Amino acid sequence: MLAVALAAVPCAHAQTQTHTFGLHLASYHAPEKTYNNTNPGLYYRHPDGWTAGFYRNSLRRDSIYVGYTWKYGILDITTAGVSGYFHKVQPLLVPSVSLGTWYGVTPRIAYIPRVEKKIGSHVLHLMVEF
Repeated sequence: MLAVALAAVPCAHAQTQTHTFGLHLASYHAPEKTYNNTNPGLYYRHPDGWTAGFYRNSLRRDSIYVGYTWKYGILDITTAGVSGYFHKVQPLLVPSVSLGTWYGVTPRIAYIPRVEKKIGSHVLHLMVEF
């Protein structure tokens, strides 16, 4: 539902006109200690905001996602459908922040809040973009 609401919000400014390629690297899950924190994968973001990627998820399964990314300065908000968890496809909402660019490489940190009160974890996720 939140993803649908965000889709109705106009972007704060136009998308940048560059193609973005990124690497999913690693995550930190809190408080759950049994989740996989090594999450290699790749993603692509079109200049219009359409986003797609894949990674090894916290359940040690492969995940594929397709969605849209809104840019608000250093903040990105990605909404997508993702596979590989408890349902065939489930919603994904990921805010992330750019940490600056050095020599064409941009580190990015994402925060994924825990949705369920009794299971799951809050997640910090590291990516790099080119």
